[in-house]
Amino acid sequence: MKGSIRNFFPGGNTSYGFYSFYQYIIDENIAKRKICIKGGPGTGKSSLMKNIGNFFVNKGYNIEYHHCSSDNNSLDGVVIKGLEVALIDGTSPHIVDPANPGAVDEILNMGQHWNEEGFKQYKKSIIETNKEIKNTFERAYSFFKASKLIHDDWSNFHRSALSSSKLLLLEEDLKNKVFSNSLCKTLGSDRHIFATAFTPNGIVTYIENLTESCNKIYVLNGGPGTGKTQVLTFLYKEALRRGFFIEVYHDPLIPDRIEHIIIPELKTAIITSNEINNQKFTGTQIFMENLIDYSKINKDELVKSKETFYNLLNKGLSVISSAKNLHDQLEKYYVCNMNFKEIDETYKLLLDRLLKY
Repeated sequence: MKGSIRNFFPGGNTSYGFYSFYQYIIDENIAKRKICIKGGPGTGKSSLMKNIGNFFVNKGYNIEYHHCSSDNNSLDGVVIKGLEVALIDGTSPHIVDPANPGAVDEILNMGQHWNEEGFKQYKKSIIETNKEIKNTFERAYSFFKASKLIHDDWSNFHRSALSSSKLLLLEEDLKNKVFSNSLCKTLGSDRHIFATAFTPNGIVTYIENLTESCNKIYVLNGGPGTGKTQVLTFLYKEALRRGFFIEVYHDPLIPDRIEHIIIPELKTAIITSNEINNQKFTGTQIFMENLIDYSKINKDELVKSKETFYNLLNKGLSVISSAKNLHDQLEKYYVCNMNFKEIDETYKLLLDRLLKY
């Protein structure tokens, strides 16, 4: 029987710059082996992880694919559940180094399979392209940062007209529905990660994949400042207090905020249909606009803020896409200097090792 695949983003291109939750890919306390893969772009890191993941999912293992936010078709990590083994891309910008070398962590160097002499003719081009990529991402982050400022303005319109009493009633109602009488003597634990990311292909979210095992899904519908974050934070803290393990999915624009939470033990998810993902989800629908007194809002000014926000956000996404084009060019300098027969052998040797765990 084939295993299941869950898809995540361990890092994101945000208004704060590149934001990392890579420390949550696998828990060091339960990991049997964490392999940090080093090497340049186009050296086969993502393909190796995909091949390992596909092999083990066909063997019946549940797999986690951790996607790269700068190229969501590439992997930055794969976790084999049951074996408690992770392979992680340890290169920039999410540099991952062994925390417990030998005991848990090791390095797999893809650079051992390249022709060093072949890089000499591309040295200048590689250095210049890397600089251009860095500058392009910084430019994208500037647009995301600017969009956040306007997002704050848009949010303030709603926040000033939000009924705090209705918000409290909603929190209590959801608490009773989600938790009933469940209570544990020990404090719960959490995992922080992204379900949604700003990518070269636009805004990509995996939340529907991540909630496939949930029997109960509550969907908070609403724009910024309508109380979604407050409700999610309240339920997250309540779940911790009651001893549950919680998956906390962070906002791709403002990672301090929560976009969704999943409580696996209860097979329950509280997710948001929001101004970023702009998607409709199946589940019990809760419309946060019912908590807003729109007579207190200057609708013309709100519309202007909304339009400005999306203009800036889309400009940032466009710049991220141009960074991907530069990265593709950089990969070409490496691909032509790689010995892929040796990489195939490395894959086979690694597979043999993993099968012994």
